[in-house]
Formats: sequence, C-alpha cells, structure tokens
Amino acid sequence: MTEVIYAIQATIAVALGLWTYNHFAKRWTSTLGDDVVSGYVNDVGYVAGEGGGSVIVSYAYSVDGTQYFGSFVPPWRHLLGFDFKMRTAELEAIFREKYPKGYEVRVFYFPDSPAEHWLESPPSKWAVAWKAVRLPLVILALTYTPLMFINPLLYLQT
Repeated sequence: MTEVIYAIQATIAVALGLWTYNHFAKRWTSTLGDDVVSGYVNDVGYVAGEGGGSVIVSYAYSVDGTQYFGSFVPPWRHLLGFDFKMRTAELEAIFREKYPKGYEVRVFYFPDSPAEHWLESPPSKWAVAWKAVRLPLVILALTYTPLMFINPLLYLQT
C-alpha cells in the first residue's frame, strides 16, 4: 500500500510541476515590458476599512478596445511634512493634486489576460515566478497532507 501512496504523491508532484512550468513559461514574456499601454487616473478618494482606511487612486486603461480598471494606494512616506496626525481630508487633497483626473500612468499587462497588469514598470522575474508557483504549492500542501497520514494509519492498523 505504501508504494501506491508514493506513486500518487509522485503523480501529483509531476502534474503540478508541469502546470507550474506552463503557467511560468506563458507569463515570462511580460517581464520584457513589450506590452504597455497608457492609462489615465479616474479618481482619488478615501476608502474606509476596518481599523482605518486609505486613500486610493483609481485608473482605467484599454487593450484592444476593452477597458480595464485598477487602483493603487500611493506611497505617502515620501511626502515632505507628512504628519501621522494629518487628517484624511488633507491627505486626500495632497493626492488629488499629485494625481489629477486624467493623469497618465504606464500600464504593463500580460497579453493573454490584460486584467493582469503592473504600473510604471514591467513585473520582476520573481513576481512572475511567484504568480506561477503559489497556487500549485497550495494544492500540493492540501493533497500531500492527508496522504502523509494514510501510511502511519495503515501501519498502526496492522
């Protein structure tokens, strides 16, 4: 029975390895930065959340006639004179001035799925690798964990 469990584990590992390679190979071209369009800021606003909130800049971009939307939280630490006690309205006003409506942003996208995108620079090789590996690693952990307990249970049963 142990051999069957090892065969199942090996089959799962090989299948997930091939799936990961396929995911990685397809996305690798996005690191070159060839697929880029201009996007434009739509709005800057405060979004409340549990335990606080943040100022978010939303933008839109178009690829082959289809419009996509995204948002980012602007870095605030570089602001001169920033004070942690600064009111949200003041911070929002600063970012509205820095990112006015229509402000142009460069959007790098993955050609097979333009909703996957990065701002201002193409993704790093590590970002692409992590995107390809994270789901197979979760699946591997979820399938291997029960299989690890079968062998000791069979041993204890005899």
